[in-house]
Amino acid sequence: MRAALLLSLVLQVSTSGFATAQSPATDLTGTWVVNLAKSNFGTLPPPTVDSFTVTRAGATYQFDATTDVGGQGKQHIMYKWPVGAGEATNDMANGATVHTTVKLKGDTMVVASEIKMQSQTVALQTGRVFRSPDGKSLTREVEIQPVAGPSTDPIRLLFVYDKR
Repeated sequence: MRAALLLSLVLQVSTSGFATAQSPATDLTGTWVVNLAKSNFGTLPPPTVDSFTVTRAGATYQFDATTDVGGQGKQHIMYKWPVGAGEATNDMANGATVHTTVKLKGDTMVVASEIKMQSQTVALQTGRVFRSPDGKSLTREVEIQPVAGPSTDPIRLLFVYDKR
């Protein structure tokens, strides 16, 4: 159950952050749909749906995501992130708080998040987000480090999204 909760949180927030000097390679606007054949979920079940639409209003990205992971049922989530390197905190509907720091290294976004439930850190997440040179796909490499629970083994995931 805890692993499903963590995976659900990851799918909700790991697309976070993004692009200081808005280059085409770091522009996330558009609709992205997971490509299950190119993604790797390790021992976890793949999501039955995982897509998000990113819009930009000034210095803010808005994510409108639909996901179903770990048999939790389809969820619709909306959250905002700053455009550019920086930090953001989002309170999620399930009671979690996610604090994310984004840095840019060339055309790659390096993301680190702390996930808390009831003011207690339950997981740390790190990863990289980058677009393909042609802009038609988006890759997220994610590592989740649970800090408590039955297993504190890291969870490594690879999400590849196609632009629609």
